[in-house]
Amino acid sequence: MIEIKSKDSGDVLFSVDADTLMHGDFRAVNLSGADLNGADLRHADFSMADLSEADLSNAQLQFSNFANAKMTDVNLLGADLSRAVFSTGRASGAATMSHANLRQAVLLGSDLDFVNLQNSNFKDADLSYASFRSADLSSSDFTEADLCEASFIHANLSNSNLTDTDLCGAHFNNADLSNAILDNAEFSGEETQKPAIFTLAKLENASMVGAHMAGAILKKSNLTQTDMRNANLTNAVLNGAMLRNANVQGADFSGVALGTVSLQFSNFSKAKNAEIPEHKKNNLR
Repeated sequence: MIEIKSKDSGDVLFSVDADTLMHGDFRAVNLSGADLNGADLRHADFSMADLSEADLSNAQLQFSNFANAKMTDVNLLGADLSRAVFSTGRASGAATMSHANLRQAVLLGSDLDFVNLQNSNFKDADLSYASFRSADLSSSDFTEADLCEASFIHANLSNSNLTDTDLCGAHFNNADLSNAILDNAEFSGEETQKPAIFTLAKLENASMVGAHMAGAILKKSNLTQTDMRNANLTNAVLNGAMLRNANVQGADFSGVALGTVSLQFSNFSKAKNAEIPEHKKNNLR
């Protein structure tokens, strides 16, 4: 018999008649505030469970199911959530995880489509190959996280901090990154040859100071009023993008075709290697 207790009161919240929590059935169980620190919960089913404010730090949660679970303020610091499922593939079946602590967590290949993760902490987390399609990640912190090959298609990352993140091969098509911070982020995938893709992404007022964007794909993206000082955009693809009123001081545009890019009111006088078509020069600041 294993007893799951409250982290605050020590009261028993749920008992499992087994010698392991692996493959445990916790469907619709109220585990709010539970102490599951370091527990081995691989392949467990938490669908529709209440895990709000639960402590799952350093827990083993690979292949577990959290569809439609309540997980507001959950602590998943250092937890391994590889291949875990947080969604049924539609918004009505997704977990709610606002203010979650996922610092240093592993979410390799996990399914977080449609999940509400507003104001969550992903610092130094491994999100590679995870799917966040249509997820709400606004105002979250991804500092130094690994986002390689992850999918953020139609996701909301507005006002989020992605400083020093690795975005190699990540997909941000139609994502909202307005007012996001991507300073010193690695877009280029120079080692993997898999650049980040931001086709039709919203990046208005985003900061990309010193970002490594060589070869990144930003077709038809909205880069209005972005801060791209000292960014490296060598061979980046900006076809049809809006780069209006942007700060490109010290940015390197080697090999970038700017013929179809909207450049109104941007100042390229201190940009590097930018070949501005003659018909566009009158629109510059």
